[in-house]
This record gives sequence, C-alpha cells and structure tokens, in this order.
Amino acid sequence: IPVIAAGGIGDGRGVAAALMLGAMGVQLGTRFLVALECNISRAYKEKILQAKDTSTMVTGRPTGHPVRVIKNQLAREFQRLEKINALPEEYERLGKGSLSRAVREGDMEKGSIMAGQIAGLVGKEQSCEEMIKEIFYEAEKIITEKMSLLKEK
Repeated sequence: IPVIAAGGIGDGRGVAAALMLGAMGVQLGTRFLVALECNISRAYKEKILQAKDTSTMVTGRPTGHPVRVIKNQLAREFQRLEKINALPEEYERLGKGSLSRAVREGDMEKGSIMAGQIAGLVGKEQSCEEMIKEIFYEAEKIITEKMSLLKEK
C-alpha cells in the first residue's frame, strides 16, 4: 500500500525524512499558502510569513473536527468555548464564515487562519515551481549525503 506522508512537512528535510522512513510521496499544504499562484488575501500570506514555531494552536477538539490555526482573537474565543464545555452550536455560530473572512477579506482577528505547525519554517513567497525545485533539491542533497555516509561505514 503506497504511503503518502502529510503534516509537518515544509522543506527538503521533511521530505527527506518522510522518504527515508518509507513514504512513497509527500503532501504539503501550509508551504503553498504563500505561493505566488495562491490567491488568498495578502494579510493571510503575511501572517504565514511572520509566523514562528509557537504561532499556531489547535481549536475545535470537542467537536471532533480539530483545526490548527494561527493564534488570533477567533482562536482564543474557540479556546474559551472549550474551557466552558460549550455546546456544538456555539462552535458552529462562532466559526461560520470564519475561513472566508481570513482568505477573502483578510480579517486576521476574526478570520480562521488555518496553517500547520510548519508555518514557522515558511520564510518567503515563491512560485510553486520554485518551491518544488528548492524542496526536492534540498531533499535529494540530504538523502545523497546520508547514503554516502552509510556506504563509508
């Protein structure tokens, strides 16, 4: 069964690790949010580019639909609902339209800024072609170096 690794992969190191662990391929998400071809709001892209390794959090666990997002006012409100054991309807009310607010309107406080933990690794806006070439060049270099070290032993 082919295994496709996903989650936490944003550069050649992650790709190399996944392939060395036996994955047949990888799926990247957050990295491509800042692709030149991606038409999300400029503010959303800037939030990803400014993110640090501690910039994200998971919301929505009690609903059975957890989502990792960049911390903001909306995320803190979801966190508050979790602490008071709110009803599912309250989560629905709060979240309704929130992704659109971030993606289309650029609302970085009340919008849902979905992004993986690797957001802190993303440092520049590039074309998809540039990203893919850079990521796989780095992965190939790492794998080649590791294979050379193994042959020397």
